[in-house]
Amino acid sequence: EGREDARAGARGGANIEEDPERGPVAAPSTTESLVERGGAGREPETTGGQVLGALKAVAGFNNLVAPNVASKMGTDDGAKGNAAKGAKPPSRVKQASMENDEVVDGRQAEFWPTLLRALKLAKIYYYGDQKVRARVLLSVMLVLCALTTGLMVVFSYVQRDMMTALSEKNQPAFYDAINRYIIIIVIAAPLFALYNYVQNLVELEWRLWLTRLLVKKYFSKHAYFALKAEGTMDNPDQRICEDARNYVQSCNGLLLAVAQKLLSMGAFFGVLWSISPTLLVFCFGYSLFGTIVTTRLFGSKLMGLHFQALRREADLRFGLVRAREHAESIALYGGAKREAAAARGFLAIVAAVLLRKIAWSRNLALFTNAYEFATFALPSLIIAPRYFAGEVEFGVVTQAGMAFRTVQGALNIIIGRFEQLSGLAAETERLERLFELLDGLDGTTSSTSKKMSKADEVMREMNEIRAGRAGTIARSVVDASGGGGELALEKLAVFTPLSGRELWRDLSLTLSAGDALLVVGPSGCGKSSLLRAVAGVWTTGSGAIAAPAAEDSVFLPQAPYMPLGTLRAQLVFPASVSDEEGNFDEDDEGETLLPRMRGDFDDAELYGALEAAGLGDLPERFKAEGGLDATMEWSDVLSAGEQQRIAFARLFLRKPRCAFLDEATSALDERNEAAMYERIRGTCAAVVSVGHRSTLLKYHTLALRFDPGVVNGTSGVGTWTLMRMEEYQKSLARSPSGSMFNVF
Repeated sequence: EGREDARAGARGGANIEEDPERGPVAAPSTTESLVERGGAGREPETTGGQVLGALKAVAGFNNLVAPNVASKMGTDDGAKGNAAKGAKPPSRVKQASMENDEVVDGRQAEFWPTLLRALKLAKIYYYGDQKVRARVLLSVMLVLCALTTGLMVVFSYVQRDMMTALSEKNQPAFYDAINRYIIIIVIAAPLFALYNYVQNLVELEWRLWLTRLLVKKYFSKHAYFALKAEGTMDNPDQRICEDARNYVQSCNGLLLAVAQKLLSMGAFFGVLWSISPTLLVFCFGYSLFGTIVTTRLFGSKLMGLHFQALRREADLRFGLVRAREHAESIALYGGAKREAAAARGFLAIVAAVLLRKIAWSRNLALFTNAYEFATFALPSLIIAPRYFAGEVEFGVVTQAGMAFRTVQGALNIIIGRFEQLSGLAAETERLERLFELLDGLDGTTSSTSKKMSKADEVMREMNEIRAGRAGTIARSVVDASGGGGELALEKLAVFTPLSGRELWRDLSLTLSAGDALLVVGPSGCGKSSLLRAVAGVWTTGSGAIAAPAAEDSVFLPQAPYMPLGTLRAQLVFPASVSDEEGNFDEDDEGETLLPRMRGDFDDAELYGALEAAGLGDLPERFKAEGGLDATMEWSDVLSAGEQQRIAFARLFLRKPRCAFLDEATSALDERNEAAMYERIRGTCAAVVSVGHRSTLLKYHTLALRFDPGVVNGTSGVGTWTLMRMEEYQKSLARSPSGSMFNVF
């Protein structure tokens, strides 16, 4: 169960299977699983009846929750169980209505422990590298909070004197109170403005620091790649951006609220005691009663629902962003109606979760409204006998009411800000989980939480078993000058990251200057996996790899990445352009954020690389937009073939010793493919290509063929064969059908 929770949580519970070429992908075993990936389900569209059914489920009209389903969140275990019995799996909207409201990220929601962990999460900022500035700003903010609170106490006395003067019809005393009130306004206006400014500044600096830390961890040691491959987390982008912002705002707001309430309580404590000790004791008892009732009845529920709302909103947004990124493919397939139905399906799920949250918020409001409205009458009921007996003045009655509500409000901060606390608890869980996974991928122990959920324990056990069986591939930098070749593999075995399936083993080869290796074989046999292992993004396996240094090698994937920015930025990627908007080459500690690669190419070099890639006219085509400095959405403007040639232009600029091409010419015609390979052979000392085209044979000197293994009718460890290209071409001629594609 824990393993399923961890694997299925990424995209709302989609089934995950392992493709050795592409890593973990969603597996549409049924039409319901298509809905898990953003599809429309068994019905062509999500109708109002489905939404109404979800609302009925929320209201309790439909008995949808089965015992074995209600305890799970974010998985399709219940659907699997029903399918195994021949029953129709529930729709995604029904599944959303059946989720356990008290589970977040595979853990049981715990209100108080989570709030305590929120404080531990805050410590990494106030005890981090910016602790001096952080603590100074915090101190200034708290001092201003104390001053504003003190001013409110002074105001209560002025208000008391004003009310007493009015009741006694004492005109001089009344205008004296008015004069003091004006003085308070003159002081309060700039003081409160400065207080708000410092508060916003603290929030901004804290958020920037936390987001930079998460971004640094996310892009370190291929953590972003590993999180996607493992599929153990939903929407890390939302956690880094929105959850970090909301967490900081909630933390800062609650910190100020607590400080202000404590100061107010301290200031009015003596006032209330001097008026009526009985009223003070009653205030404490009343607050304790309200806090216990609120946390016991609503704590875990609202925390879990807030977490689910964040997750489902992110799923809806992710589906719309994905549709925008693949707009051309959707249009060519005519899939607009299907995607619209998918978006309506996600919206129905969001509605189901939000309706449950609204219902519980209504219940909370019902209690808190009755609880808080009672505070307007209770002080008067207790102090009224003394007023009627002539023991206190009328102004004392109003001051007692204000003091009571102030002290009671300080004690009732849990009740008054309960929804904000529930949101903070959910955001803490999401950020803490992200820190845990990023620190785990980084090989360090997370300092945010020492507690491990059941899903974490299962994943840890899986990783330990997998590591014990597969180990980690040893890596070193090849020394080409010492005769070690350009690339050396020694008894290399590669395992898929998630399932731990062994693709092949004992692969040994050495590429020297002038060698060009073509990797061939059926789809799914592990050709691209070899390049991932050489690049270091897949590390699970055994054996050793001696590869060129990062600055001496270039990897070209089949689908090139086109970053945001100018045409110049496309060519120098992954380095940056010095005047590129929004670019920061160094972090706050002065550590470089960019690869040790040259980025200061002059225009002549850039034009030369474009010319070599067959794109010499590209700057002229966009001359009106700025030529090399034209800023476009290049992944939309350029065709697939042009994008692949941009990638080759990057290679020609870098002039690496070794080039690794993963079907990098699949979108090129034979003439352009020939031009690219001829130029590469003259630029690079060694080349490794993955491909299926017969036209690639003449550009390579060696062939490495992978064949999938079969054991008792199931997939087993594959085999490999290394041969000279002449020998490989002879084997093609001897194939039974005489077709090379039987071998490829």
